[in-house]
Amino acid sequence: MALLPRKLEPVLAQLLADSAASGGVTLDDVGEAIGPVAVSTDDVDALLTALESAGRKVIGPEGARGVGNLRRVLPAARALAARLGRSPTIAELVQETGLAEGDVRHALALGKVMGQ
Repeated sequence: MALLPRKLEPVLAQLLADSAASGGVTLDDVGEAIGPVAVSTDDVDALLTALESAGRKVIGPEGARGVGNLRRVLPAARALAARLGRSPTIAELVQETGLAEGDVRHALALGKVMGQ
């Protein structure tokens, strides 16, 4: 399990506080909380793992758009990782897929939720 980077500790604290009553965190919430913080796919994975470990349910987006974006982002992430020898950044995935940053973040979070 990836350790949560220090830069995401305040993000985790905010998400936990905001979801205390509902017990659920949407991928939109995650994307908004991360905001301008530069994160990698491993960072997103660590954040989602920390949320789940704290008993929060991560709720994916509804509709086919999220799944369609996931089908574009995951192969791109794997190809970039093989080519670069490391996990790609969000910016690299945006460039590779042509998707908006928020859509890439949502696709990565959805992939984590779905175990892909």
